[in-house]
Amino acid sequence: MSVRSGPAGFILIFSIFGLFSSPIFAADANTGNPALAGIWLPDSADYRDQLPKELPYSEDGHETVRNYNHADDPVLKCLQDWGRISTVSFPLEIIPGDRQVTLLYEYGHNVRRAFMDRDDFSANYPPSLMGYSIGYWDKDVLVVETAKLMAGQVYEQGIAPYSADVKITERFILSEDDAVLTIERTIDDPVNYTHPWTWTRELTRSEWDIFPYDCTVGSYGSSLQ
Repeated sequence: MSVRSGPAGFILIFSIFGLFSSPIFAADANTGNPALAGIWLPDSADYRDQLPKELPYSEDGHETVRNYNHADDPVLKCLQDWGRISTVSFPLEIIPGDRQVTLLYEYGHNVRRAFMDRDDFSANYPPSLMGYSIGYWDKDVLVVETAKLMAGQVYEQGIAPYSADVKITERFILSEDDAVLTIERTIDDPVNYTHPWTWTRELTRSEWDIFPYDCTVGSYGSSLQ
């Protein structure tokens, strides 16, 4: 195939190339649903009412529950993990982007980053309380997969533990009027459960700001007066 020379041909080739390589074009293709942006407040109902009444514990899972001691709970040392931030009723701010979606939690000032430009979990990233998250768009639904978590728990009383082998999948689903956000979470932990299990929680848009949060080790309250 021949390529026409001269200024007109150069402009034509440059224009076609620019159409497919423009950063603006690429960003538009990966931004997903910008309506997710903003501050969201979990429903005021007790989250335990939205969790499964019976969980598919394995023998190891039953043993972990039996051995749970609240005095050893990391939250008493101001160490909040993924399980806690997913169940407390504190605001969440979502900042969508083409390369990552940032999740900012008022509770403990915790931050999660869902990398939208990666398709596997970093081999060099160490296990942590929030883990390592990669995301993608399923049409208008944000899907976030998280692994490399330190062992933790979902219920405040240690009823639903998860191990360091867990993989968590979250689906962020907006209502048709963009007013309600449903987060569907699936826990796949072959250590503590015989099969994956799922629960959902609803959040509504909030006009509140993300407030300062302070945790004082050894105290159940805040040191801010």
